[in-house]
Formats: sequence, structure tokens, C-alpha cells
Amino acid sequence: MKKITLLFAFFTAALSAQNFPAPYCAISDPDEVSVEEITAVSFSAITISNTNAADPLVDFTATLVPVTPGQAYSLKVYGNTYGDFETSIVAFIDWNNNGTLDDSGEIYEVGTLANSNGNDGVFAEMQITIPATAAMGTTRIRITKIYTDEESVAIVNPCAISFDAFGFGAFPGYGQALDFNLTVGSLSSPDFDAKSLSVYPVPAKNSLTIAYRSTIGTIQIYNQLGQEVYASHGLGSEVDLDVSNFASGVYFIKLSNHKQAKTFKIIKE
Repeated sequence: MKKITLLFAFFTAALSAQNFPAPYCAISDPDEVSVEEITAVSFSAITISNTNAADPLVDFTATLVPVTPGQAYSLKVYGNTYGDFETSIVAFIDWNNNGTLDDSGEIYEVGTLANSNGNDGVFAEMQITIPATAAMGTTRIRITKIYTDEESVAIVNPCAISFDAFGFGAFPGYGQALDFNLTVGSLSSPDFDAKSLSVYPVPAKNSLTIAYRSTIGTIQIYNQLGQEVYASHGLGSEVDLDVSNFASGVYFIKLSNHKQAKTFKIIKE
């Protein structure tokens, strides 16, 4: 049991008027939260590493993770429990993009982390299937990590790091929240002809050629953090890309025009 000091007095706590990151709720009573950080989040093939141990809500919304309706992806969460304690991990995903993170079907109780320093390979994991009804485009996901035990159970709330302290109600607790984004869309449109696509050489070293039977239109390249590192528009049916300045690793390439779309993975040596 962590050392918890409670002042049992009547008080009024106002939620922060500032939404961070907009348009979603902030963490209530941020100055009262004892931050115990989420050190990493892995979703699909993208990993977010976090070293911010000061803020109760960490903004990684620049990170975009491409996902496809109907597909299942592994979510792994790592974090520092600051000793032999348990923390509850919950994911909130705004599938309908209405600015609220805890509608029906948007809450995923991932599991617990116990006795971890956040860098020892211990994680909580859950397979998440993207709903067929998920809104296309950018979708916010928030991960919360909150200390819990039998007497003071973590409260499932995307807008707070809190627990029910000894049954006396909600009090600011120990933990952290982290926001990033999913990009929901089809990996390829039904009429995309994969046999007519040529990508070479793979792995790529200095250059990469992409050719298709018709106009490509737009190319966007994302790194493993989901950050766009290259974009070009108004392209023909064959494109030669200079990737010599790209760091070695895995990249996701999205091709699209007004009728078709295709996303695939390459390796840069």
C-alpha cells in the first residue's frame, strides 16, 4: 500500500476550462496528481517512447498509427510503478469522433502492471479490433495508468488520474495519461490492383522506385512513430524517390488518388 494522506474536508474542485489537447478533456486536479509515468506504448508496428515524468497528461498527438476497420492490433503499455505496486491500464478510443472518450464501446481495460521500473520489459497487453463502424480519418486514443489496490481501486475515467481512496470517493492518485492518434482507413480500396504495383529495390538504400498502371497522385511516407516524413502530390504513374537521407528502419508508404488507395511497408537500409 502506498503512503496516502487524505484531508477529509468538503471542497469544490473545478475541472480545468482548458482542453488539452483540444478538443478533449484535460486531467482534473493536475497539480494534485503524483505522476508515475507511462514509459512506452506500442500499437501495431509503432512504438512511442516517453521520458516525461512531470506532466499528468502527455501529448503525442503528432504520432499517427494507421489502422484498418476489422483488423486486430496488439496494444502494449509499459510504465514505472515505483516499487512493488500495481497500476491499472485503460485505453479510451473515440471511434465516433464526437470529442468524448468514454462512450459505449470506447473503453478498453487493458490490465495491470506490477513491480516494474518501466524499462524491464514488463507490459500490459490487449488485442484491439478496429470496429467496422469506426469513423474514417484521425481518431484520438488516450491511455491512462493509475495506481490501484484492494482498498483504493483505480477509477476508470479518461479525464482523471484518480482512485476511490479507502471507499471515501474519488481522490487524485498516482499515474499518468498519454494521448496519440490513430488514422482509420482502408489499407487498399476494393479496386486497387496490387499486381500492377511495382516497388523496388526492397530493402531500399539510396533510392526507391514506385510504379503503377495509372496515376499515383499522392505519396505520403510515415516513420515508425507515425510521423509524416515525406509527401508529394500531382504525380504520374512512376516515381523515383531519394531516400538516402532517411534513417534506417521501417516506413509506411501511402499511395492515393481520387479513386484508389494503398498502404504498404518498406525497409530502409
